[in-house]
Amino acid sequence: MEPHARTRRTQWSTAVPTADPSPHLPERQWRAPVPDSNDPHHRVVIAGGGLAGLEVARQLAALGVEDVLVIEAGPAQELLHIHSAHNPDQALRTFLDPAGDPHFHRPWIPESAPHYAANAGLRKRLGGRSLYWYGASLPVEDWALADWPETIAKDLRGSWRGGGPLYEQVAADLGVDPNRLDRQQPVLELGGFRLVRTPQAGTRFGDDGCWYAYSPLDHWRHPVTGAALDGPHGIRFLCGTEVLSVDIKDGRACGVLVRETGPNAEARRISADSVVLAAGTIESSRLAIQTLCAIDPGRPPRLDGLTDHIVQGFFLRVRDAGDAGGGGDAGDSGGGSASHGLSGIASGSYVAACEDVVRSNLFITVERPEPGVLLFDVRLTGEQLPGTGSHVTCEPGGEYPWRTTVTAELAPADQDLVAHQRRVLEEVWRRLAAEFGLTATPLAFDDFDHPVRTNAFVLPESIGAEASEGPFTWSSLLGTEDHEGCTLPLGEVLDDRHAFAAVPGLYACGPATFPRMGAANPSLTTLALARRLAHFLAETEAETETETEAETKAEAETEADDRKPHRGTSEAQA
Repeated sequence: MEPHARTRRTQWSTAVPTADPSPHLPERQWRAPVPDSNDPHHRVVIAGGGLAGLEVARQLAALGVEDVLVIEAGPAQELLHIHSAHNPDQALRTFLDPAGDPHFHRPWIPESAPHYAANAGLRKRLGGRSLYWYGASLPVEDWALADWPETIAKDLRGSWRGGGPLYEQVAADLGVDPNRLDRQQPVLELGGFRLVRTPQAGTRFGDDGCWYAYSPLDHWRHPVTGAALDGPHGIRFLCGTEVLSVDIKDGRACGVLVRETGPNAEARRISADSVVLAAGTIESSRLAIQTLCAIDPGRPPRLDGLTDHIVQGFFLRVRDAGDAGGGGDAGDSGGGSASHGLSGIASGSYVAACEDVVRSNLFITVERPEPGVLLFDVRLTGEQLPGTGSHVTCEPGGEYPWRTTVTAELAPADQDLVAHQRRVLEEVWRRLAAEFGLTATPLAFDDFDHPVRTNAFVLPESIGAEASEGPFTWSSLLGTEDHEGCTLPLGEVLDDRHAFAAVPGLYACGPATFPRMGAANPSLTTLALARRLAHFLAETEAETETETEAETKAEAETEADDRKPHRGTSEAQA
């Protein structure tokens, strides 16, 4: 979940390079191009139409691969970001309380409830979570990249194919700063923390608080009006269709088995030169387990290493004596004299990296919900280490999809991180209390595995019902941050070209492929790796096309030779 998703109003400081709203845009709404039902074969099939899958498809099309099929279980409807389609309060509720979202879906069974239960699930629609995220774009930290394959870390941070590093290229496209947080210019200091504006791939529009974060769909439909833009060229979308399994022939991925949603739907096969798993970490893990067990029936139907970010924090409301007249932003004291250094702080999200031992980023989001009031949302987002205690397991059966369960636990190192985070939060609380003349009573935290308050506490019926000003501590359950990953790590299950070492022709993308998550929101890295994978796929497809052309030419020459008269045969006989 994004660092500032819990506040009721969000301010943005960066913009993505998408088209500006303008009255001359065509009124025709974009419709996802569908495949020809008479063509059951495609060059590349991508299972999943979220951020990762759509970005791989977009990059493939840009590289000239003209036959890409994206298969999405949800519909191709309502394709705007939630903060573009709804007012801020309704959008926040859709994000934090997904029970009312018709696209919310949880295809797994949680074995460690409340983790990966309740609000944990997928957004089953074309665009997926790219239509819900808040745009936070941070690179994986160097201390986490140290455990990634060296070639991939170099491509992200050093140089990609003789040019700039992938992080810089993608950040430039998003309009965000790709540098490490400690190399950016701080705009807020609180004790020993020097915070910068959170790099966010988001764009505001209008006067009613609407905005949107980047989605690959922005290249094909207008992000505000939904009107059709140019393309996509070479990409087709099969929506409302579930990928049941990956087809295998002679030990190689050769397509997928799919079934449309709805009653009496029958399964059918779609063949492909290459298959990419992009259905979210847990669904991609299910497809991978089924495939790996088909290759090796003796293999346990389980993938270890499942992670999500460990997040906890507190909310605090304070009276701002320097803003008693009107609740302005930085530099606007509303006619009153500021009594403390933070009274003039601008609304928005700020971030700082903690010491490496904490494996966390500190986020402080500031809002002014009414004149003379400041609302602080303070939280730490930290790395859960991949291990054997958290895993995705399938129950083999005669039909696909296999029943899937999720088990999650905090290892001792993760429990240490929880304690480190709470010490940091205590320090920030003391600093804020000193700034505003409050009594710094020690923060009281719930059991992390069974919190009384979660991140949804910011909803009006919760925080608005409190008589006190706080601080109100909370923690997120594992699986509710929408940052699951690490079950298909590059360099282990996958090689450094994103391909399954045990299954030629099968690839994966998204946070599932991260060897370590780090503390950063995974979206910037997901987009960078999608670009990297697309280049390898395009090269593979070009090699396949060359081989096919050579085989076709050889067959034609053989047929021509067969038609020629053989030695010792007269022309008449021939």
